[in-house]
Amino acid sequence: MRRILGLVSVTATLMVAATASNAGAATGLSSVYVVAGVETSIPTNNTSTFAGGALGSGGDSAVWKASVAHAALSSCPFGTNASCAITGGSFSLKSSNGAQLAGSFTGGSVTPISQQTPCGKQVFGVSGALATTSGPATFTATLTHYRTILFGTCFTYFATITGSLRRA
Repeated sequence: MRRILGLVSVTATLMVAATASNAGAATGLSSVYVVAGVETSIPTNNTSTFAGGALGSGGDSAVWKASVAHAALSSCPFGTNASCAITGGSFSLKSSNGAQLAGSFTGGSVTPISQQTPCGKQVFGVSGALATTSGPATFTATLTHYRTILFGTCFTYFATITGSLRRA
């Protein structure tokens, strides 16, 4: 229970900091953000949604969310060295200093890296190009699916994503 309350407290602090007014704070976005988050829902129509927190190279913190449209992961099975194309989606970030970034995925790929058999963890590399309100950017991350067997079927029950957002 303490861990849950601690996580809620940290999340609330990040959200308050990211939406606080810019009174007296430095303006502008960091050039690089280290991002971490979770997949927020079951992928629908080959679109995955994520949200999380970020730390900027300029010392600011941020909250971010993304919706990544991609080719069906079945078209790039593990062990084939094939990648699935990122076909669209959106990205937004709100910094603790009041600065905001919004954009769209213009391309990229989701690449299978490793998979534990028969139904263990799956790891994917994600590399996306973004057209944003402050110019081009790249989103590079590792997506991890946590899976288990339930009633004889393999299910993904949770997913995390960690990586970076780099503005050009």
